[in-house]
Amino acid sequence: MKEISALDLRKRFGEVMDEVRYRKEAWMVTRNGRPVMVLMDVDLYQASKENFKEEAFIEEYSEVRIKEFMAEDKLDPAVIQSLKKQLEK
Repeated sequence: MKEISALDLRKRFGEVMDEVRYRKEAWMVTRNGRPVMVLMDVDLYQASKENFKEEAFIEEYSEVRIKEFMAEDKLDPAVIQSLKKQLEK
């Protein structure tokens, strides 16, 4: 991922936009050396949104899946306790 300051982005916006659009390169925009946003192609953004939805789905069902793993694998009670603590976070 390329990086550019907000000030330089103002000066080179058209050029950066073309790289994002045609080369599918994402750009990290910084202000005072700290990242503030990412510019990316809309197709990559849409794909990212789908990945976020999948991750949310996995998170929603992680407790159920861990219970299934515990039942299937008959985990050590200490491991079960550790997993329960992690789920409470």
